[in-house]
This record gives sequence, C-alpha cells and structure tokens, in this order.
Amino acid sequence: MAADPGPLAQDYAVVWHNSKREYYVDGCGLERIGSDEWVAVVPVVPRLDCFEPQRLGERRAKDSRVHIVHSGDGGTSWQPVAELPYFSAAPWQHDGLLYLFAFKGGVEYRNDDLQLLQSGDGGRSWSDPVTLFEGHFWNAHTGMAKRDNRIYWSFDDLSFDIFRGPRVVVGDLGRDLMDPRSWRLSKPVPFPGIPEQLIQQKFSAHPSHYLEPNVIDVYGQLRVLATVKPKRQTTTGLCAVLDVTDDGDAVELSFAQYHPMPGGQLKFDVRWDDVSRMFWAAVNLAADGQGVLGWESEEGSTFRGRPFLGGNDRRFLMLMYGLDGLNWFQAGCVARAGKLSQSFMYPALAIDGNDLVIVSRSSVHAPNRHDADYATFHRVGNFRDLAMNLHPDAG
Repeated sequence: MAADPGPLAQDYAVVWHNSKREYYVDGCGLERIGSDEWVAVVPVVPRLDCFEPQRLGERRAKDSRVHIVHSGDGGTSWQPVAELPYFSAAPWQHDGLLYLFAFKGGVEYRNDDLQLLQSGDGGRSWSDPVTLFEGHFWNAHTGMAKRDNRIYWSFDDLSFDIFRGPRVVVGDLGRDLMDPRSWRLSKPVPFPGIPEQLIQQKFSAHPSHYLEPNVIDVYGQLRVLATVKPKRQTTTGLCAVLDVTDDGDAVELSFAQYHPMPGGQLKFDVRWDDVSRMFWAAVNLAADGQGVLGWESEEGSTFRGRPFLGGNDRRFLMLMYGLDGLNWFQAGCVARAGKLSQSFMYPALAIDGNDLVIVSRSSVHAPNRHDADYATFHRVGNFRDLAMNLHPDAG
C-alpha cells in the first residue's frame, strides 16, 4: 500500500487566536489587496453556553467584534490593523477600494441590518457605515458574482425563525456604492422543508433549515447554492439550489431544487477560476465514524453533552471542483483535525496565481468543534494540477 501523502495544506499560519473562553471565532473572510498583501476578516462573538439567555442578545450587540488582520508576505505572518463593532462581515473589492458587508449583533434576533463600509488603505481605516437594508440578516463570507456591472451576494433573513431563507442583494457598480439607492434586495424564500423520505423519522421533530448561501454565475444563469443544515436529520451532502433573475428593476429569487453536494450540510465557499474555467469549492465532509451513536462529550468538549448524527463532523476540510456548480469532483483534503472536538471549517477561499489559499475557522484547543479558537491560513500549491480536464473534447 502506498504511503499516505497527507493533506494538501496541513501546515498553516495563525491569522488570529482567541484566548477568551466566553467567545469564539466565527466565519472569516479573505481578500488579496496586492501581490503579496492579504486582508482577513475575523469575527469573534459570544458563545451560546457562556451567558444567560436573557443576556446573550445584549452581549451580541455590545461585545461582538470583527478584527481586520493584514499580511504583507503572502499569508506567512499576520498583524491586526483594525477592529469593528459587528457580529460578522464579508469583504470584497471594486475599483481599488475594499468594501465590507457588515451585520450588527442583534438583541431580539442574532443579527440586525445590512451595512456597508469602505476602505481606501487596505482595511486600516474605514468610512462611517451606511445602512443598506434594515432587518435581521446574517451570512459569513461566501461566493459573490459580478455581472452586467452589478455585484450579487446572498444572505439569510433570520426573521422566519426555523424557516429562514436567503435573499439576494444587488449593487450597481456604475453608481456610488455608498449610496443606499444603488442597491436592491429580493424578497426572501422561506425554507420549503426536507422530503420525508430523506429524514430518519424518529428525528423528524427536529427541523432542518438552510443558510449561508453562495451566489454563482453558471454560464449566464445566476444561482444561489445554500447549505442544508441537518437538525438531527440524517441525510448529509445536500444543498439547496435557487435561481436568480434580474430585469434591472426587480431581482427575483426562486427555489429550484435540492441537489447532492459533498459537504452541503455545513457552510461551504464557491469560487470561479478563469484559468481552469471551473468552479472550486472548499467544504467539510462528514466522516464521524459514530453515526447516530456519536456524542459531543469527547474529552475537552463541553458542547452540552448532546448526541450528534452524521453530518456534524467538521474535521475534514476538502477541496472540490466542477463545471456547473452542481456536480463535484474531489481534488483532495486540505487539512484534517484529529479529534471530534476539533475542526477546520467555515472556509473562505481565494486564488493566488497558481495557488489556492483558504482561511479557516478552526478549533484547535477549543472546548468543542463549533466554538473555534483560531483563524488559520492554508496554501494549496499548484491547485489546478489536482484536477482532471472535465471539458469536452473539441468537435
């Protein structure tokens, strides 16, 4: 038997270490702002089990922070450059400026309002925020699409509780992006439910939902791919597919189908690569080895001692590729955590020449797989060499 070559990017640089027990690192963001310059966006937020329920909303609103961290050497070392009072945020760029979609910590719901900030110096200083839309919204850094001089992104509307659904926000790149009138928002699409044939019936009282949507442009068709989160339902590897239409006036979002997607049960990130002409995705495969008998009470874990089902394993961070955003081939394992209480999860990826880089929300010495204590940076060299040529032969 050939020797195990190991993961593609097991070694990592530390972007951020959170040492406060009452808080954890949430889903991070990543943008390249120069040849060797990178900006990471690292939210640190209150843990659910460290505050009384009546005080948790107050803590979210008061104590949640987004840390802006800079690397000038290609991700080898990182230095904090700014701190902002938000629960989560997603960075992106246009015309040499860095922008940040930001969500405030909410009291009634977990998050409030979509805000936009702008930076002209690589994230060291930021404009005053403008509120684009009021509501109870949230997402981590997921795929965005630019088309017809517009930018498209999707986030969750939490006001529907367990039926929360995605919305699509559209910005006119030809106008002043800091003017809320340059932005439009679709209506939400509440979760339609999981077909009962895909649910272990003895767990059917524990509802699922979808969240953390990506926007991709599939040969002219805008689609949203959303995580289908198993709340004790046992079929993993599903994503929800929604179609986006935009006539320049109204932007519409409609549910299309469920589709098998490796790792679709946990937040994934999808990016298009112009060179390979393929989509690349970073996902978590579920391989807990415990099935319905697994427990979250491994040594070092204090995640309420609840039993878990297949799908909550966050140890294996994988790299996938494909042509259409629906059918995926496996390129390899980016990083592997050893214990069930550890994880490399909630990836945000970017392309750096011949390399693919990922910032991960990572539980290294955390109390459980969810409440991460690190943000880590991983580099997969010559990533396109990991893929087969999926394109049909000419003629």
